Amino acid sequence: MLETSTFWLSDDERARQAATAEPERPSQLGVPPRHRSREPRRPRSGLPSLVALSLIAAFFAWVSAEPFWLAVGHDVKGRATVIQCTGDGIGQRCFGQFATGDGFSRVDRVTLLGVTGDQRARGAVSPARMVNLDGQQAYVGETGTLMQLRWMLGFVLVLLCGLGIAGLTGVRRLESRRARHGALLLSVACPLALLAGFLAAAY
Repeated sequence: MLETSTFWLSDDERARQAATAEPERPSQLGVPPRHRSREPRRPRSGLPSLVALSLIAAFFAWVSAEPFWLAVGHDVKGRATVIQCTGDGIGQRCFGQFATGDGFSRVDRVTLLGVTGDQRARGAVSPARMVNLDGQQAYVGETGTLMQLRWMLGFVLVLLCGLGIAGLTGVRRLESRRARHGALLLSVACPLALLAGFLAAAY
């Protein structure tokens, strides 16, 4: 109403009225309201995600370890002799023998990767490399773009598994910033530790 408008009050009366009035909400004063912290996620909901992503990270670490060492030049050069090839495309499975270039060492049965075309024929001999003679895989051909992409993509996926663990186990729900940062580092460090273990084992 016009009679109750503050237009008719003096400066002193306006000041007294403002002091006795209920304070406005923080959002009305331009101050963002404080967000209520969310409760941490229950262990039984985050544990399956942790286990699943850890297994996925272990797989990518395993398939990336040998390509990484071959890409950086840690290998044993020799020749691979095909014993049998079955399937085609991504379902291809080839087995054979690997012998070092000097002929003094031989691995009787290894999985052959990178076999194409006429190299699939039984008894075909092709240049190949192994990370070490204790391994179970021999790689036919030279280090190319595909080999580089294989280990780089694997490393990236291992890192993404760590970030996924942090997200699905509720790291952002922790109370303090220090706790959130520590949990995030731990989530990423676990898959990277798996990667380091597979790299050491494949060396």
